[in-house]
Amino acid sequence: MRKFGFDTPADETDDILKEQFQKITEAILNSGHPVRMGDQLGVFDKYKDGTKVYVKKYHTGNEQ
Repeated sequence: MRKFGFDTPADETDDILKEQFQKITEAILNSGHPVRMGDQLGVFDKYKDGTKVYVKKYHTGNEQ
């Protein structure tokens, strides 16, 4: 696992954190559990097969 410190450039730190997040997410999904995530539509549980089940949707301002 790559490590970073206080003197690591920001772009390299971002790459390391993204890589670690992807590995952890894969491990959780492979264990059969969903991963709670968010996107522009709201908060959702993502399953191994790629299914997204929204638990909270954001208001877009167009809804009444």
